[in-house]
Amino acid sequence: MDERIIAYVSKARAGDKEAFGQLVTEFQMRVFRVAYGIVGHREDAENIAQDTFVKAYRSISELKADVTFYSWLMRIAANTSINYRKSMHRQQFVPIDEITEPIDLGETPEGAMERVQSNERVAALLNQLPHEHRAVLALRELGGFSYDEIAGILDIPLGTVKSRMNHGRDKLRRLVRKGGTKL
Repeated sequence: MDERIIAYVSKARAGDKEAFGQLVTEFQMRVFRVAYGIVGHREDAENIAQDTFVKAYRSISELKADVTFYSWLMRIAANTSINYRKSMHRQQFVPIDEITEPIDLGETPEGAMERVQSNERVAALLNQLPHEHRAVLALRELGGFSYDEIAGILDIPLGTVKSRMNHGRDKLRRLVRKGGTKL
């Protein structure tokens, strides 16, 4: 892990609010992406991201030395998102274009439009999956986590992660074929 992040975590564990603020700045977009990938609704994802950081702030002193802050934070984000989705049963989506990487200033307008349209199709398709499949796909594709890391974040066996990933991707393929949508 980045030495800078380790220093912020150490200071935040000692009660330094500014250091925790730096952690929020560093990880807020990643937390938002994973939350959005699971709940599929922009405002809900924003609220979940905020709740995630509040929970992390309140319990950072409990963070074990052998656990990376990022994995720990993403576990909070994933669990908060999954619990929210279960409680709300929301079936809406908002275009995902606002949560992608910053626009490349060298990108052509046509390229930018194509990227936005592709992200919207992905968001619409992900929203049709059961939350178990959305969670692993969001953590893998939007969070960039390995299967082992996803297993740790969701507190499920590695085999379950692989199975859910496989089933989720199969369901996505069927949805793409059914709708004639190209990703």
